[in-house]
Amino acid sequence: MGTPAANAQDVVFAYGLALQAARELHALAGVVNDKQTSWAVEASKAVVGWEGGHRDFFAANLITSGADATAIRNALRQLADLFAAAWATARGEQDRINWARWVQAQKDDDWWGEDVVDFFYEEDMGEAPADPPRPTAEDGYQPTRQPIHPEYQQTPVYA
Repeated sequence: MGTPAANAQDVVFAYGLALQAARELHALAGVVNDKQTSWAVEASKAVVGWEGGHRDFFAANLITSGADATAIRNALRQLADLFAAAWATARGEQDRINWARWVQAQKDDDWWGEDVVDFFYEEDMGEAPADPPRPTAEDGYQPTRQPIHPEYQQTPVYA
């Protein structure tokens, strides 16, 4: 992502869908965890008094399924975090574009006297906004900042 410019194209990104996907992936990770935990509890009841090679084979499969479920759960949570990080990056870039458009609109709206003063003393419009904080699972993957100068976004915000 580069320097914000008033003539830059809008960021095409489904902001709401990205955070919804993050929430749903995180929820799915919880379901995987719950199912694996309940299966392990029931499996431990099934092996009571069971001895021999079949029990050993069952126990090994139980360990494998637990490791697989853990890997899937962690991957789903990591993917949810990636969606949230992409949201923060896209939101930050669109905010910088909107800010650059706002700055340009302020300059375009100046009358000739302000232009003369600005020639000698540049008006400080502040810094371009940084990326917002990344939404987290602890906060339910909710937006961490509202759009800055959304009135300057040229394309509709994708849900």
